Amino acid sequence: MKHYCAYQERCQKEVEEKLRELKVDQDMADEIMLSLIHENFVKEERYAKAIARGKFRINQWGKVKIKMLLRNSRITTNLIELAMQEIDSIEYQNTIKELYLKKFNSFVKETASVKKQKTIQYLIQKGYEFHDILPVLEGIATQD
Repeated sequence: MKHYCAYQERCQKEVEEKLRELKVDQDMADEIMLSLIHENFVKEERYAKAIARGKFRINQWGKVKIKMLLRNSRITTNLIELAMQEIDSIEYQNTIKELYLKKFNSFVKETASVKKQKTIQYLIQKGYEFHDILPVLEGIATQD
């Protein structure tokens, strides 16, 4: 299990699922989990921060989608908020702008208003909130 946890960041839920998959009895699983936590192989804060950074920078997910993933991993609200601080606000706005322009320009036959609507929907599906998208739209509109 140490190798499993050292390979990439894991949360307690993932380790519990792996132990169940390996059919480890509950008492032994509890001992293993305590040992992994004590030896810092499993640390929820480190996991949450790594997920937030990775999903944002690599997958270009927005905060809503990242928070949902962390909640599904049984990460506490406090740790989720701490992990969200790993995302730089300027980098976040720049990513929204890049994604918006790339997606908007990928539509060829649609009218500008349809392109805009589809692009906003795309960004919302990626986990960005409308109140974060709006300033980017206003910035692009003033550049035109």
